[in-house]
Amino acid sequence: MNTQLIALIMAAIAYSLISAGIVLQKKGISWIGWKDRKDKKYFKHLSVWMSGFIIMNIYGVPSAIALKSLPPHIVSAFAGFGIIVLIFLSKYFLKDRIYSSDYFYSAIVMAGIILLNLSEGISRESVMTGGILTYLYFLAPVLMFVFLFVIDYGDKFRNIFFAAVSGCSAGIMVISLKGLVNLFEYRLSEYPGSIYFYFYIFFALLSFISLQMSLKSGPVLITGQIQYSTTIIYPVAGSIIVFSGSTGLLQLTSIAMIVTGIIKILKNR
Repeated sequence: MNTQLIALIMAAIAYSLISAGIVLQKKGISWIGWKDRKDKKYFKHLSVWMSGFIIMNIYGVPSAIALKSLPPHIVSAFAGFGIIVLIFLSKYFLKDRIYSSDYFYSAIVMAGIILLNLSEGISRESVMTGGILTYLYFLAPVLMFVFLFVIDYGDKFRNIFFAAVSGCSAGIMVISLKGLVNLFEYRLSEYPGSIYFYFYIFFALLSFISLQMSLKSGPVLITGQIQYSTTIIYPVAGSIIVFSGSTGLLQLTSIAMIVTGIIKILKNR
């Protein structure tokens, strides 16, 4: 099988795992802040949440395989496929409604992903450029996270912006993992020798904590909309800022199609 085709399949699997994990964690999120007696219901919620946690964290394996052959912005674009999986899993596990328009906009998302893969990719350089913009790129989600604990505008605000922090952090994870795979391929023992490894660990924790805060504050599909949209957009900025890549009108159009499709799918939710 073609190497790039395998990478595309791995990217789809990676974001499907994330979607499955998000839905299961939302279904079991009640165990966080549980105030009643810790009975069978509590442990049921906890076990469902833990299942989601485990499934979500498997995603790094197919993601690393995909990043060996694909640039970060293409792998992260499969978050668009992830939102489609999220919609259907939410219907089955959380009893959310599927609208007839969802099928049309799902097709738009898939068309955007296909177009992005057919277009010329952003630079695949693995060396970080440095500079003030690079530092600001990595600092932005951290500052937003701190801001959300300083100022509280209510659950809806927290639902949206914690999801944005989670998505931006997930985007940085993609950038960091791409750097590690480019530098060391799958020689895991060498990963701790690179700053990318520590970025990956830190932003994995930040993304995870922010996701839980978002799921606790509001609907899973709002969390999914914001988280996946920022997961798609942020690595594009990272490819340009961190790796001195460049992008063209066709790539930007493809990404706009994916993000627009996601927003339209979730507009009435």
